[in-house]
Parts: sequence; C-alpha cells; structure tokens
Amino acid sequence: MALDLPQYQVQILIALGTLGVYVGWRGGMQNMAGFYDMPNATKHLAFGIVLGAFSGILIDGLFISLVAQTGAVLIETLGLMIFVGLAQSLIFHYLLSREKVRLLLASPTSGWTMGLGMGALQASYLMIRMADPNWIGFVSGFNWPMILTGVWITITLPAIEAALGSWQGAAVVDKKPLTVMWQSGLYRGFVLIAVLVGITAQPILLLVLPVVAIYGFSVAEEKWLPSALIPSIRQEYYRTVRKSSERARLKAERQHGDIVNESEE
Repeated sequence: MALDLPQYQVQILIALGTLGVYVGWRGGMQNMAGFYDMPNATKHLAFGIVLGAFSGILIDGLFISLVAQTGAVLIETLGLMIFVGLAQSLIFHYLLSREKVRLLLASPTSGWTMGLGMGALQASYLMIRMADPNWIGFVSGFNWPMILTGVWITITLPAIEAALGSWQGAAVVDKKPLTVMWQSGLYRGFVLIAVLVGITAQPILLLVLPVVAIYGFSVAEEKWLPSALIPSIRQEYYRTVRKSSERARLKAERQHGDIVNESEE
C-alpha cells in the first residue's frame, strides 16, 4: 500500500482504529473484570494487532488493489475474501488451542481480545485507504464523511471480530473447535465482503454491521466469555452481574433524597 498521505492523517486514522479496542474491551469485558486471565488477554491483543496488519496486506493485494485498477468489484475477489476469513480462523484456532492457553481456560477471553486487535488494525487500514483522494468508493479523501464512515467501521468491525474470536475460544473449551473454526471463517469472510463492498459500491451494507455487533456482544457476554471460568467462579460471576444490574436499576429509580436500599450499599 503506497499512498501519498500526510503523516498526521495516517496517525489520526490509526488512533481512530484503536478506539474500537477500547469500546470492545469496555463493552464486552467490563463485567469480567477480576475474573479472567489478564496476561493472556493482553498477549493475544498484541497477536491480533500483528494478524490485523498481515490481513491488511492480504486484503489490499486480493481485493482493494484490483478494485482500484479495474474500477469494479469482481466476483472472484469476493471468493478470495472467504479464503482470508478461513485463514484468519485457522490462525485463531492454532493460537487459542495451545496447551498453556487451553489449560487456563483462557481461550474465550483471549479470543475476544485477539479479535479486537485484528479488527482495529483492519479498520485503520480501510480508513487509510478511504482517505486516498483517488479512492473509488462513495467517500474518499480526508474529510468528515470519510471520518464518520471510518468511526462507524472502527466501532463495529472489532466488536464483530471479538465476538467471533470468543466463539472460537469457547469452542476450544467445549472441545468442539474444528466445526466452529470453519463456521467462524465463513462468517469472517462474509463480514469482510460486507465491509469492502460497503465502502466501494453498496454503502447500505454497512448498516448491517451494528446489528451483527450487538448480537455478537449479547451472546458472547451471556455464553461464550463466561465459559472461561470454572463452575464455582462462574456462579460468582453471574451473581456479581445480577447484583450490578439490580444496583443500576435501584439507582435509576431512586429519587433524590430517598434512603439507599441496603442491597445497593
């Protein structure tokens, strides 16, 4: 990728891409604070960032460069994005099923953070491409429409990748990793197709991203992420989540000056 963009623009877009890591970590892992393996989660975040950088190179060579040259989205390039998604899931499977990760039940949470890192780098890469004044998509150049589109992608794409990563991690814990590996690879490919076609020819496809992200968040928080906990700690985690929800409800309903309920103290 050789683009003649000012350095400050590239730095701003990379910083925007990392926003997806913050949103995804706070949104999906907030209730897990104190319950999960932080060292493994942090390490796999770094793995995801590296994987996202290499994925950007593949996406550029197999899709974006061809679209820029031909001015059209070719059917064969869409099939190649399925290949990229499957390759990503294969790497996730290898990293999350290693013995030192598997024995600590760290695969679901590590898969979540690795997905965040990969999605954030991919979002940054796509924003840098859209910032090119010669980009053929519905937005191009470093301007507010491009930045708003980029923020839309950087909030949703890392969240989707994180949910898929936690799904693969939970499958490792449940000892059913191969089936989920292929399924998640296909989903990753379809998500890449939706994003890439969305920024080039059909922006309406980008409207699907938040729906998928919200669904993935809800399932991961309820099912996949807690599978990283042993049964006794999992019960304590669910108890903490219920108490947090109850406290939030009481706080919202309490009128100014009312006595605080004992369960909220």
